Amino acid sequence: MDENIQIKKLYYSPVKSFNFIEDERLNIIENRGIENDRIFAFVRNKTQDEAIKFQNKQYLRNNQSYLSIKNTPLLNYYQIVFKKNELKIYKETKELVAIKDFDFSNLQRVASQVKKNEDELKDKDIYFLYNLKIPFFDMINDNVVSLINLSSLRDFEARSGLKIDHERFRANIVIDGLPAMKELELAKKKIKIGSVVFDIFCNTPRCRATNFPYRSKVLDINLPQKLNQIYNHIDFGIYLKPITTGQIFLNDRVILND
Repeated sequence: MDENIQIKKLYYSPVKSFNFIEDERLNIIENRGIENDRIFAFVRNKTQDEAIKFQNKQYLRNNQSYLSIKNTPLLNYYQIVFKKNELKIYKETKELVAIKDFDFSNLQRVASQVKKNEDELKDKDIYFLYNLKIPFFDMINDNVVSLINLSSLRDFEARSGLKIDHERFRANIVIDGLPAMKELELAKKKIKIGSVVFDIFCNTPRCRATNFPYRSKVLDINLPQKLNQIYNHIDFGIYLKPITTGQIFLNDRVILND
């Protein structure tokens, strides 16, 4: 069975809840995750001192404080380019700001530009954060890599009668060839992708951020509810924790181990 499982898509997102960057390879760092994945994030409803602590101390973070798709769908209209350690923020095709210096005060140029462009954010306390070594993952105290299975997506589409874009799940790794929903039975096992070994940490429960198609703020489906109606749970995909360092590539073989 393992011989038929391959990587079909690879993504990373330097800014949490912004667009993904598709690539042919990802650099994986043991106990950290994907290089440059979610190393920036917006935080809301914090004072400046609280935002700095949130940036630097992982144990002080919580998902409710992030500015994210589920509380601010307009973020789906923003795009990023991250090359040669320069971050550029676009709204659709318009460049808003570019920065290379990631000290806290300079990062707030990004927050100011986003607030200036969005009436609903103008009076909000929003800060833009950066932490290369402790990224801003959904699993607050665990650095993880997300994976979905295209066989599961096809099964979900067939059972729901809907066409569902895989990008809305914002997975880093997209595989094909594993039987539908088989990945949800693999917690606590190991998976080898190319030369890199991961612990399969847990299943991924889906939130209302997946109600929106990728790059859209128009809600088209209550996806967690639909999952629950069909499968009696809201899980779709799995979280992995890298236990070795290396690179993974498109079409690498995926091998499951006990």
